[in-house]
Amino acid sequence: MQAVEARCRYLGQMDLNLKSPLVWEYYRETLKKLAGYGAAIVRLDAFAYAPKEPGRRNFMNEPETWDLLEEIHRMAEPLGLTLLPEIHASYAEGAYRTLTRKGYMTYDFFLPGLVIDAIENHTGEYLARWAKEERDEGIRTVNMLGCHDGIPVLSPDVNESGTEFTATKEGVRFGLAGIRGVGTGVAQAIIAEREAGGPFKTLHDFVERVDSSQANRRVIESLIKAGAFDSTGYPRRQMMHFVDKNNPENIIDAAVKRQKDRASGQTSFFDMFGDVEGSGFEVSVPDPDGQEWDRHLKLSQEKEVLGIYVSDHPLRPFEYALAKARDFSFSQIDTGYEVQNPTGGTINQEIPEGKALWWAGMVSSVSKRVTKNGDPMGIVQLEDMEGEATVVVFPKTYKEAEGYLYGEVDPETGAQLSDAFVRIKGKLERSDRGDQIIAQEIVPLELNEENNKPKVFEVMVPNSRFSQGNMARLATVLTANPGGDRVEIFIEQVDGRVLRAEVPAKVNARSIPLLAEAKAIVGNQGRVTVI
Repeated sequence: MQAVEARCRYLGQMDLNLKSPLVWEYYRETLKKLAGYGAAIVRLDAFAYAPKEPGRRNFMNEPETWDLLEEIHRMAEPLGLTLLPEIHASYAEGAYRTLTRKGYMTYDFFLPGLVIDAIENHTGEYLARWAKEERDEGIRTVNMLGCHDGIPVLSPDVNESGTEFTATKEGVRFGLAGIRGVGTGVAQAIIAEREAGGPFKTLHDFVERVDSSQANRRVIESLIKAGAFDSTGYPRRQMMHFVDKNNPENIIDAAVKRQKDRASGQTSFFDMFGDVEGSGFEVSVPDPDGQEWDRHLKLSQEKEVLGIYVSDHPLRPFEYALAKARDFSFSQIDTGYEVQNPTGGTINQEIPEGKALWWAGMVSSVSKRVTKNGDPMGIVQLEDMEGEATVVVFPKTYKEAEGYLYGEVDPETGAQLSDAFVRIKGKLERSDRGDQIIAQEIVPLELNEENNKPKVFEVMVPNSRFSQGNMARLATVLTANPGGDRVEIFIEQVDGRVLRAEVPAKVNARSIPLLAEAKAIVGNQGRVTVI
């Protein structure tokens, strides 16, 4: 990866989707955009969308896939762009040889770009997963929309967003039409006024300029919740007060009246002198007061209108504690997980059905049901930072754990004041109805600073067990148990001195197989501890 980056100003990334009716024109324009951004090499996440049979992950030999690559190559060549098709480690070795024979650059790296999927299917789940992986890897790329440096997904902005996802130098900006309650027509009206009159300075400026029949109170409230006015420097809480219909000084009613007066030909002193500083007829705009909603309310309202968390995530401060509390993430229900191949490298395996496993996350919704016998049960939507899952909670478990499924609630208003975080022991079940987890046990998930601190996995290797073979075995064991905990190795020398080394691998220090195998390697004279 570093060698590739050393030869270009930016890398480019494109996703190939044979099913899109606009794919060829889209690719042509995208390649031009990438070239304009200074890309020299275009990374093709080519095979995530190629046609394949259900259940198959390796579809490199599909003729249409290679035809598509050749067509993209013919588009890219006149623009001076080199193609770099991505290869997942689980793809057959033959794919490398074929790509090399056809003259493409190759490298073994997988980082899915799923913006196309999010746009076409109107779902934020895959986009959220993609955004997290891009952020965590910190990859310097230019993606198919022309963004670079990790490709963050940014909140919508009335001064930058287009109708759909928009490329900016800072990242992929959420589109205005994607905000619930806004829509394409309103988004186009906002963009037209922005292009005609310049950027909106404040929320007050916005309500004065944009047609109130298009951007009504409900639309403006949705824009505020989504963070589309954050760049003006005002807290969302204060801006919501500006437009609150219960506020006698709300700015919408006054702006609507002035717009109606102008439409009927009436001119006021505010219209004539409103732009003249010191005239006394300017619209009064208070300074930002710095008083924002609490984190829970701000993020819950953001998700309400965007469908995903963009500016932050309730679980982000506790990623380590969450990883410790579960056996698998919800995204791995779809993608599977990597394990060591006895013959070398890694292979992908599916999470087994019918096995009791621990899952953990935040409760996003609870649908209460009643069985034929009249007993209450629940269908729970649980989410982590990578995805979500449906959890079926039958009466016995539901009765025991119902109180854990709801966050703190205001006794007077009924408003939810906090999120509910839980661990669920349950079995994965796959069927025509989709994948779901059958809960057997539900317990609260304690998320605090103490359990969010990574551990240190210490291995003391006595001189009698220090050998190239044992060190290779230890390296394999560490790699096979990934996690967020640091590893320190202490090696006893012949003269009794002890050398300390911190290795780059991060492990799951609570893994029973890791502890057992490490102890077997160092023997009775060695030591394996977790601190």
